Amino acid sequence: MKPFRWGIFGTGAISAKFAEGLKAADNAQAHFVASRSLSKAQSFAQALKIPHGIEDYAKAATSGMADAVYIASPPAEHARLALMCLEAGVPVLIEKPFASNAADAQRIADAARAHGVFAMEAMWTRFLPAAQAFRDRLAGGAVGDVHMISGSFGTAKRIDPRNGAFDPARGGGAMAQLGTYPVSLAQWLFGPPVSIQASGRMGETGVDEDVAFTLRFANGVTGAFYASIRAWAPNDFQAMGPEGILAFHGPLYRPNGLRITRQAPQRFSEPKFHWKMRLKEHDAFHRIAQMMGWSARDRSKVENFRYTGNGYHYEADEVQQCVARGATESAIMPLDDSIAVARTLDAIRAALVTAPI
Repeated sequence: MKPFRWGIFGTGAISAKFAEGLKAADNAQAHFVASRSLSKAQSFAQALKIPHGIEDYAKAATSGMADAVYIASPPAEHARLALMCLEAGVPVLIEKPFASNAADAQRIADAARAHGVFAMEAMWTRFLPAAQAFRDRLAGGAVGDVHMISGSFGTAKRIDPRNGAFDPARGGGAMAQLGTYPVSLAQWLFGPPVSIQASGRMGETGVDEDVAFTLRFANGVTGAFYASIRAWAPNDFQAMGPEGILAFHGPLYRPNGLRITRQAPQRFSEPKFHWKMRLKEHDAFHRIAQMMGWSARDRSKVENFRYTGNGYHYEADEVQQCVARGATESAIMPLDDSIAVARTLDAIRAALVTAPI
């Protein structure tokens, strides 16, 4: 059987990660890389042992050399390049964020549906075993009815004009680069939010650098989240209910397991001032507890759901399977989800711009 041929648009770090990840995919190969610069394309292809380096995206899209194209250009170019491929009948996997804004996300979805060609956002975390297990556990009532969720993704970067994260013209900013992860995961679990509030700081280059936002969902779940390209964060994600806490083990973007803390809700009881209570509040008890590292809430256990390779092949396998059976979108990452996430990102950024100082 011939391998599934992938074309890659863009020669950045994420393109290299995807190309390496394809080594663990099901019968796939990176067949070409395309760039505006022939020298960059050829250098990238040589370094990663990809057969072809192509100058000019339009030429690559109509070359017939790929069964699908992975678009890893700056977000501001996603819509243009995706439309180019879709009009040529080439399926696309578009790096997150799906587009710079909801209007462009809708244009991509409309074109994919009009041409009957597969398109999907590359929100790779949704496809990892740990994320799939997280969703299944919540649906199974692992912590009871979820009341709250939270997540953060922050990576401190030095301001550099060469870094697209700080360039509004290329689609930079904390929400586009990092905040899209917790937003997408939250909406995957609970649907689009019915209420959005945000506060943050715009940087000197004109992009959102630090953002705190809350989302309220139709089922009453409330979420609190943080994204930053100027500060480190725990890079975590968890759901909280009356029966405990379910959290990713490992970073938000690439979890390798689940941390489960089960704890029944407390019953009300009249206070009793007996010797046990007095002992637990004694200075000696607390000194020993602090030295031993005891914690009344430390009742968690970790279940491993390890990924293979570097984790990027799971989304590639989904694309290949969908294309093989003639599907035009993924049930795990459908186009309407990507549009809804883009709307949320737009609303958060708008709140930052209009918020009083």
